[in-house]
Amino acid sequence: MTGDQEADHIDAPRDPAPDVTASPDKPTIRVAGLLVHEGRMLMVEQGRAGERYWLLPGGGVRFGETLSDALRREFSEELRLRVGVSKLLAIVESVSPDPEYRKHVVHLVFEVSAPHDVAPEPHDPKVLSAAFLDELQLQRIDVRPPITEFLSSCVRELPSSPQYLGRRW
Repeated sequence: MTGDQEADHIDAPRDPAPDVTASPDKPTIRVAGLLVHEGRMLMVEQGRAGERYWLLPGGGVRFGETLSDALRREFSEELRLRVGVSKLLAIVESVSPDPEYRKHVVHLVFEVSAPHDVAPEPHDPKVLSAAFLDELQLQRIDVRPPITEFLSSCVRELPSSPQYLGRRW
């Protein structure tokens, strides 16, 4: 499927950025950190309205905050984990197909690093669990936004330049 075909192919009205508040008149920015250790990627599980789903740790950027500062803050708040922020890996746009639910989120995925001897523990009520998942486990979970194939490829090798993954809801 091409990016345009994927934009038109919507399986269900699942919010790909449930942790970011909608702004009815402009896009919001969500930063996310991709941390791979020994062939496993750090993901956080959240739940809302009876649904459970997984996403990369991260969240919304506050006014005046740099992208890397926002990502470090989010990792600290969610997991009490100190991270180093490296290169931009991917850009994903999530635009609600429902005209009654006006939400547009631009996801910026960065490579991050952290000490390997510190286990991530949820410290945010929104985070139900945190786990390092392998490629097979990533294929079996509900990932939001739906970028499972990209994440799986990153377990094997990080992209050499930022990837625009298109519109994903």
